[in-house]
Amino acid sequence: MCPRNLPAQTTGVSTMQSPTKHLAAAAALVAAMAVPAYAQGIMSIENHGDRGASRWESRQERLNARPLDWNATRGTPGRETPEPRIRANPGQTSGGLPAPGSTRQAREAFPSEWQSEPDESGGPINFGTKDVFTQYCENCGGLNLNWPQIAIGKLFSDGGTCSASVVSGQNVIVTAAHCCYDRGKGDWIRGWSFAPAYRDGATPFGTFPWRSARILTRWRTVGDRKSDVCVIKLNNNASGQPVTYYTGWLGRSWDWGSVQVHHALGYPGNIGGGNKKELCVSESFSPSNACGGSAVLNTGCSMTYGSSGGPWIRHYRDGGNWVNSVVSGYDNETCTGTFGSTFNGPRFTSSNIVPLCTAIGC
Repeated sequence: MCPRNLPAQTTGVSTMQSPTKHLAAAAALVAAMAVPAYAQGIMSIENHGDRGASRWESRQERLNARPLDWNATRGTPGRETPEPRIRANPGQTSGGLPAPGSTRQAREAFPSEWQSEPDESGGPINFGTKDVFTQYCENCGGLNLNWPQIAIGKLFSDGGTCSASVVSGQNVIVTAAHCCYDRGKGDWIRGWSFAPAYRDGATPFGTFPWRSARILTRWRTVGDRKSDVCVIKLNNNASGQPVTYYTGWLGRSWDWGSVQVHHALGYPGNIGGGNKKELCVSESFSPSNACGGSAVLNTGCSMTYGSSGGPWIRHYRDGGNWVNSVVSGYDNETCTGTFGSTFNGPRFTSSNIVPLCTAIGC
C-alpha cells in the first residue's frame, strides 16, 4: 500500500537526477539569466499517483473543507526587500473564450451539479466603505456562468481551501505559493483540485485535479510577498475535458505600475462561509520599502482566509481581464492597513509570474 503523499515527485532540491533532467535544468538556467537573481530558482512537483484530489469529487467533502489560514503555511518569513529599480516595459497576454457548446456538455455530464438551489442572498452584498473599496457577491443569486467570471474558482487541497483563476490556454491556474508549499513543514501541500464557478458545494464543470505545480525557490528560502505566487497545471475532469474547454482563460499582465484599479475575487471564509464568490473593487498602492516597496501591492477589501490566491484583475469585464496579482495576506497595520479592510499581494513582474509561466508551459 502506497502512502498518498509519496508518489508526487519534486525538483528544486538536492536529489539524484537523470541526464534528461540535467538538460532541462540547464535550459531553465539559461532562461533564468534574463531575470533578477531572486527569481532564478524554480521548484516543481509532478503528480505521479497522488490521489488526494479525488476526495473533492464528493460534494459533502467540498462543503466540509475549511479555508486555509494565510499565515498557517508561511512560517517565519525573511525580511521584505524592495524591487530593484529596473525600468521594465509592461507586458500582458490575452485571454480566451470557452468552447462553443461547453455549457450544454457540462449539464449533460454533471446533471447533479446543476440542480437549482434557493437563493438565500437577498441580492448583492455591499460591504466596506465607499471611498476605500466596494464589495459585492458575484454568484449569490445563482451560478454565474458568464465569462470572465467562469474562469475563477475555488481551489481545494490537503491544507485547506484557497482561490485561483485560469490564466493560460494550456490549462494552467495561478494561485498563491502559500496555497502550494508549507514553509513551516518544508513540504508541498498537495491534493489540489480546482472547481471553476463553484457555488455552495456545486461544481457545474466538475473538478480538475492537479498535474504539476511550480513556485519560486525564494518562497521556500525567504517567504516574502513578492514570491507568493504558484502556478498549477491541471488534468482533465471526469468527463475527459480540459478546464479551458468550459472556462476559457484570463489574460496575464506584469511590470505595470503600483496604482491600478483592481477587481479582486475569491472565496473567503469570513463572508458566505467560503461558498460564494466575492469581489472587491479598489485602487491598489505599494507600501514603504521596509514593507516590500513596489514589489508588493495593497488594496482595500474585507475578504480574509480562503480568498488566498484569488486574482486581482485589471480591466475586469471591459475587454482586458488581465490578472495582475493574487491575494497573499496581511502583515500589520503599518505595512498593510487594518486587518479585514485591506490585504496585500505580489505585484506581477518579469521576476515572478513570467519565469513561473515559462517553467510550467503557459
